[in-house]
Amino acid sequence: MSSPWVAGGLAVLELAFGFLLLGFPFLLGTSAIWVGGFVLVVAGIMRMVQGFVYAYNRWWNILAGVLFLILGALMIILPVLSLQVFTLVIGCALLSSGILRLLFAISLRHEIGSGWRFFNGLVSLILGGLVLWQWPASSLWLIGTLIAIEMIFSGWTLLFLALTPPRQS
Repeated sequence: MSSPWVAGGLAVLELAFGFLLLGFPFLLGTSAIWVGGFVLVVAGIMRMVQGFVYAYNRWWNILAGVLFLILGALMIILPVLSLQVFTLVIGCALLSSGILRLLFAISLRHEIGSGWRFFNGLVSLILGGLVLWQWPASSLWLIGTLIAIEMIFSGWTLLFLALTPPRQS
């Protein structure tokens, strides 16, 4: 088990980076797209090598490798367009999951917690609508903002865990 001082220090660093990156969502979003693109290029090469080396699922591995290479290259070459596509997908996913959650909550309206399910669906529906209403402009800030917020919450969690006294056995 690591020292609570080390975990606390890492938590403070993660919080600081999260808040810093919250000010640069476009830079963070494009960086995430580039990293994802490079990972897909490497994965595509590995998949193609696997397809040529092993006879098992040869053509599926080669096809997947080519698709990974193409998608990764497009993400590296066209990061802004890739951000727009990912933002559109996120907006559509939020909107559709909001609709499904609302329908689910309505179908279970007499069950315990159905009000919270309805609220959850309403929030997803509103968020999806806002992302799509502002699209493609929302592409400039959405993904970077989501990553920064996740870093902030992760940092807070790590800090609270570091500050929690150890259990007595």
